[in-house]
Amino acid sequence: MQKLKYTIYDALINFYRRRSVNIIVAVSFALGMLLPILCLGNINIFVENVSTMRYKNDDNVWTVSFNSGEVNLEGLLSSMEEFPLEIEDMSVSAQKRGTVEINNVKSDGFMKYVTEDWLEFDNCKVIDGSLDLFEESNVCLIEQSYADNPDEIKAGDRIKLFGKTYTVKGVFSCFNHYGSILLPLHAGDNEVQDVVINKLYLRTKTGTLNENEIVNALKAVGLPVSRLKSGKDVYHDGLINGISKSFGIFAVGAAAFAFAAINICLVLIGKLNLDKRNYGIRMALGADYGLVRMSALLENLLCFCMAFLCDIALIHVLKPTYPENLTMILNARVYVTALLFGIFMTVIVTHAALARLKKKKLVELFERVS
Repeated sequence: MQKLKYTIYDALINFYRRRSVNIIVAVSFALGMLLPILCLGNINIFVENVSTMRYKNDDNVWTVSFNSGEVNLEGLLSSMEEFPLEIEDMSVSAQKRGTVEINNVKSDGFMKYVTEDWLEFDNCKVIDGSLDLFEESNVCLIEQSYADNPDEIKAGDRIKLFGKTYTVKGVFSCFNHYGSILLPLHAGDNEVQDVVINKLYLRTKTGTLNENEIVNALKAVGLPVSRLKSGKDVYHDGLINGISKSFGIFAVGAAAFAFAAINICLVLIGKLNLDKRNYGIRMALGADYGLVRMSALLENLLCFCMAFLCDIALIHVLKPTYPENLTMILNARVYVTALLFGIFMTVIVTHAALARLKKKKLVELFERVS
């Protein structure tokens, strides 16, 4: 214990004495790790939403798409009352273009409307608040990636949609509603008269139905089907689409981590070479190699930790300047991954560089001292 206390004290003293060099090292670390953290945040969107791609119990789930404007809600619900096949659950999704106003900043976008049974199909992660969209009036739900960009939105906040004030009931994460604002879809409301019904979700009780049987049943009740997919096909297509879209950012992330690793290696090797005379003198005068190595390691880890804290601060300070299409989920998983990567690289490079100095430079340094 006494040896450990002395090592920590020695590392802090050396960190302070070489503070100019250590600040330069920390800045280099921070600049090298900033892009990998941002890439991890973007990749994390895909990781967070993989579990929400699949519909609940999707063995008998079918998604039906209609051409824009061909179906209205009342007509759809009326037609489904005559549907010849037995249905366990049904939900309708619609959309409407309008103006969103958050903190006096207006933007145009599409709002999604869903009927009350939407949670029987969609897998959602609740981030804040609840998903009780139909228990109160003038409430909405916001998907996490929209809530984080451009301003952080929490449950209980108020936003304006189409000039009308809504209370954010909850923030959630869901692949099928990525970057969306959800509103309740009630038949007969004046507000939904001009929404565009774009999707119908069905869960049939019979597991042996094929695509043609579903299409024929829908056409039999007068519904103009433009596309029909099973729940498993939707999951497969979404997974492939998500992977293909994420391939570029995965490649950028891999390159960023490679450059970060090279940066850490070069900076630490340069720093250790700069200090090699001091290390050699200490070991030549009888200092234990293990103590010298541990002291150098702690000093370098302090540099990295200082750089990591600077990166976290920079990420949040620069957040308002991010491009609108740059979305990220920066949670504990991202920060812990980046932290462990930096610690691992620091430990490996410090150990390898000092071992090399011990084998090849100690005699030369001893001769210089004497």
